[in-house]
Amino acid sequence: MKKNIILYIVALITLYGCDDVLNKTDMNGQNSGTFMKYASQVGDAVTAVYDPLSYGGLYSWSFIVLGEAPTDNIYNPWGDGGFGPDLVSIHYFRWKNTNQYFGSRWNACYKGIVRANYVLDNIDNAGDLSPDMKDRYIGEVLFLRSLFYFNLVSGFGDVPFPTTVLAPEKANTIKKTASNEIWSQLDKDLLNAALKLPVSYGKSEVGRVTKGAAYGLLSRIRLWTKDYKGAAEAATEVEKLGYSLVDSNDFVHMFDGMKQNSNESIFEVQFVGGKGKYWSAESAETTILQHIWPRISWGQYLRPRKVNDENGNKVYDILDIFEKDDIRRQGSILIAGVDKINYPEFNKTSVFPDFDLYKDFRADLKEKGALQMRKFLYHDPAYWRAGGKYFSVGSAINVPVIRYAEVILNRAEALAMIPGKTAEAWTELKKIRDRAGLTMDGISDSDADALLVQIKKDRRVELLFEGHRWGDLKRWGELNDLVDAGLNYNSSYEYWPIPSNEVNINPNLK
Repeated sequence: MKKNIILYIVALITLYGCDDVLNKTDMNGQNSGTFMKYASQVGDAVTAVYDPLSYGGLYSWSFIVLGEAPTDNIYNPWGDGGFGPDLVSIHYFRWKNTNQYFGSRWNACYKGIVRANYVLDNIDNAGDLSPDMKDRYIGEVLFLRSLFYFNLVSGFGDVPFPTTVLAPEKANTIKKTASNEIWSQLDKDLLNAALKLPVSYGKSEVGRVTKGAAYGLLSRIRLWTKDYKGAAEAATEVEKLGYSLVDSNDFVHMFDGMKQNSNESIFEVQFVGGKGKYWSAESAETTILQHIWPRISWGQYLRPRKVNDENGNKVYDILDIFEKDDIRRQGSILIAGVDKINYPEFNKTSVFPDFDLYKDFRADLKEKGALQMRKFLYHDPAYWRAGGKYFSVGSAINVPVIRYAEVILNRAEALAMIPGKTAEAWTELKKIRDRAGLTMDGISDSDADALLVQIKKDRRVELLFEGHRWGDLKRWGELNDLVDAGLNYNSSYEYWPIPSNEVNINPNLK
């Protein structure tokens, strides 16, 4: 979906009330009093609600920083440049309310929320909007607002929860809402959205929110609130809609640009190459995931987990989470000197990294056994370099937000928590393991506790590096496992600190 971003909406919302000059209405141009009078303007406004998803605080970059960096999936020794020091602080649990990643998450989400609220407040003003389109637009916006709030409340806990546009004086004094109240409203909003949204769209609107997306996010949220029966029911609604897992040979291609918007994709953020300046999160439609690329010297962020063994040697313990012959290993991680990849530029398949073909591979990859994250690397290694097409404009690979595989795992986990449903949970997990090339041998279909342990293991492997790990450990109450993994976690880090700039403006957020 090519996004026609209406960036001035927020300005129109927030400018009024500042002084007498700004209170005056320009009758010759668009303003908050004249916009959204027509169906076409409503469409533009709804499209603008999608825009913050592509910001650095969400799916351009911070989804992987906040979701993976403070976990046992990652180690991050690299801390240079504008992004590195705060990322290292996230990884080593030196959290401060001045950390840019907390600020960028907060800002991106609330920009999306104020736009969503603007649409919901004003959608009735469009006299030529058909009832069907009105319902669809409301469904899209309710889902997006719920996704923004999910990305806030799952990390910060209690946060301000406006559901209408606020005047500046109210916005600057708003109090936090208890997280349980927010979760409850998100549940209602997603149910409402699911009733209004279509199952699919035409090719020109690929990437818009569907009924499956609403039920998929609902299944995730209900796991957070421990409504296991409800989570299973929401996931079942998704399963009715015709999604399927891609073939095992295509697993990696969901993340390398070759298999975007597949039948496994329920909702993914659409990134578009060549749109805007990629270093500016609000004027680009690309990610900054080139920070992990193996053909630039500083592409050393978010490396697959490495620890000291009993002899003081560095070893990659992340490989221990994979069973033998699990196709997800090579689809998620490349092992230097072991894995073969295709080099289309040379019409050749050879071992990664092939220094005879590209002399600019990072020096650390000369060591056999060194690991490189594979997810979110473009399928052609010619692009993994400074000065390359995707470096110059940012990476245009879509970022999956909800995959059908996650929904299956949501249902498996929920069923395992419901007495008498263990066998059904086993059947759901089998779908995931079948695609991975693994058997169910030795996995009980009657011992719920043992099955749940296996579901958690497969969830970690299946969703590796997609930004789920921190949230999963948190909702399971297993963040203390990070201490056993050698990380500096303690309970004071369960919630992200509200950004200092926000607290300075509004003391009610302390």
